[in-house]
Amino acid sequence: MIADKAISDDPGDWDAIIIGTGMGGATLGHGLAKQGLRVLFLEKGRAAFTDDQSPTGDSDDPELLLQNGKWPGKVTTVVDGRRSDGPASAGCGLGGSTQLYAAALERFERWDFEATDGLPHPTGGWPVGYDEMASYYARAEALYRIRGSRNPLGEMDSPELPRLPPAAAVDGQLMRDLARAGLSPYRMHVGMAYLPGCGECLGHACPRACKSDAKLICLDPAVTTMGADVRTECEVVRLEADGDRVTGVVYRHRGAFHRVSGRSIVLAAGAYRSALLLLASANETHPAGLANSSGMVGRNIMFHSTLWLAVFPSAKASASGPRKTIATRYFQTLDGMRGGLLHSVGLSAGYGNILVFLYEWFDRSRYRWLRPLRPFLRIPAKIAEKLFGSATILSINIEDLPYADNHLTPDPADADGVIVHYRVREELRDRTQAIRRAISRKFAGLRSFWLHSDLRFNLGHPCGTCRFGDDPATSVLDRACRAHDLDNLYVVDASFMPTSGGANPSLTIAANALRVADILGARLRSETADARKPSDCAAV
Repeated sequence: MIADKAISDDPGDWDAIIIGTGMGGATLGHGLAKQGLRVLFLEKGRAAFTDDQSPTGDSDDPELLLQNGKWPGKVTTVVDGRRSDGPASAGCGLGGSTQLYAAALERFERWDFEATDGLPHPTGGWPVGYDEMASYYARAEALYRIRGSRNPLGEMDSPELPRLPPAAAVDGQLMRDLARAGLSPYRMHVGMAYLPGCGECLGHACPRACKSDAKLICLDPAVTTMGADVRTECEVVRLEADGDRVTGVVYRHRGAFHRVSGRSIVLAAGAYRSALLLLASANETHPAGLANSSGMVGRNIMFHSTLWLAVFPSAKASASGPRKTIATRYFQTLDGMRGGLLHSVGLSAGYGNILVFLYEWFDRSRYRWLRPLRPFLRIPAKIAEKLFGSATILSINIEDLPYADNHLTPDPADADGVIVHYRVREELRDRTQAIRRAISRKFAGLRSFWLHSDLRFNLGHPCGTCRFGDDPATSVLDRACRAHDLDNLYVVDASFMPTSGGANPSLTIAANALRVADILGARLRSETADARKPSDCAAV
């Protein structure tokens, strides 16, 4: 516990203090600042960082990770009792993980929100349905400059999006191959301006105003033209709260502790950190942690079960040009089972990409203790490049479902680390294998190979640790993403999601943040107007 006398109070009259500047936090803050509200962003990472784009650029050194805009701690997973360690797969700096993401920004389907004919919803449905979210999806698509072509399957077509430049010839050929196989491919929805010389900046920060990250699109305008403030290198260590309100935010800046307060507090630190911060803020009034009367904070964690496939098109073609290009929703449902969006990851099976994949596999395998052997993975990567260098890599994110015993805890050996305790259900194994077989059948006419044989999780897509819902006994947040237990606390990162959906969550996080900005902004402006009304008491 930090002694109160060691904390200095920072003055400020803030309508909203937002912890985190990624997709949820920056989008919400932009929406509030646009309404004329006073917004303060607190960010653990740095204002600027050096981006190492080499295949071996990752490091275990927290300082080097921060310099590269990455979260400095590790994620330890204990899956079915088997423990492994690896990088957090999260950004840390202005813009959060969106600085490093691949800008895939696809809508969820109606069945991700609610039951549809022939496909019941695993939780009974979100407290907000697709029809309510549709207008916010459209706003998020316009805000983040999303481009793509119409999805020919299902009813979840976006409004007409700006067109994309032609795909690389190799992907154009592969799209024709997939169309002949009956998979109805379309150009993937991405947040990229494709300025001249665009390299798509997949997995690293964009040096120009080309990739639509949260810093470029929301944070910078909020600060430079709307009056918001941002403080970097500020690690929030706890929230202070009384019976029903958060009264202060305590953060560390370069070794000194500070306290700041505001009318509303918004957590947007990511599904790992937001939940851990609530648990770490336990006090006499909230002994189980803030917003945790249900016991659900940190529980119901979900990822995506991910399959990676390298595919050769039916004819050789140039790989020059856009590669984040192909998507199909054919496998989002299969015989009443929930699947996911199959898409190109924007990579060819070249040396660097294969090496990164092998490093990730090694770091989470039973052989990880043989650390001196890790550099020798360059040899099979070189061999694979010679054999498969012209293949296009496709990936599918298969929906994960919530289970309360899948949960996270802080890592006692690493202040920035997290331990995920996860039990794989047979239904997830069965769905993953069924979809794998279905993909193999559809790709039988093309030369392809799977990049792994076991079930893998996309650790970059954690969600569900502060789920929203109508029942305070089974959820942490209400439909406005406000904590059931605390009147002025909101959560707008992926923590709020009650199910993981069958696509990348980024666009859904942005759309929901715009929705919450409307709700919270109206509330704050109404409270301000009420406070300014003259007293009803007549002068005597």
